[in-house]
Amino acid sequence: MLITIIYIGSSNNLLQDVVRDYEKRIKNLGRSIGLKEIIYKEIKNSNKKNATEKKDEETKKLIGQKEKEAVNILLDIEGSKLNSVEFSECILDQADINQNINFFIGGSEGIDRKYFGDFDKIISFGDLTWPHKMFKMMLLEQIYRSCLLYTSDAADEEDSVDLGGRRI
Repeated sequence: MLITIIYIGSSNNLLQDVVRDYEKRIKNLGRSIGLKEIIYKEIKNSNKKNATEKKDEETKKLIGQKEKEAVNILLDIEGSKLNSVEFSECILDQADINQNINFFIGGSEGIDRKYFGDFDKIISFGDLTWPHKMFKMMLLEQIYRSCLLYTSDAADEEDSVDLGGRRI
């Protein structure tokens, strides 16, 4: 299974040390769920001055990255709010069938709502607005947590949950 994070914006990241730390942790634990790699696809911001035109251009660029054979998940403030266990279930359900996951992060104007139906799932990390650099880090934290919760170490924790043979 591959996880691809497709985002509008720049990879110039002051939080790169934290991101690298999460990547290292995920690589070590990801094998337990069949995760081979996390790939990043950066899409440049639109240069359009008009907010509607900018949003439209960036949305079309993101939509063009969807893959039929993968689960395409939009991360948007209007999506379903999940706790960490529910997010882990999304990851582990795809890991069970070795299906790739694409996470999409829109630009500063968001994604045009008329395209919401083109995604398999829409997930929100809450009502707060986050800089993309921090949001990618939070996404990596949840992917890491999904791997961690799957391992036998987490199964020994009192707060783990039995998911029909998978303890998280």
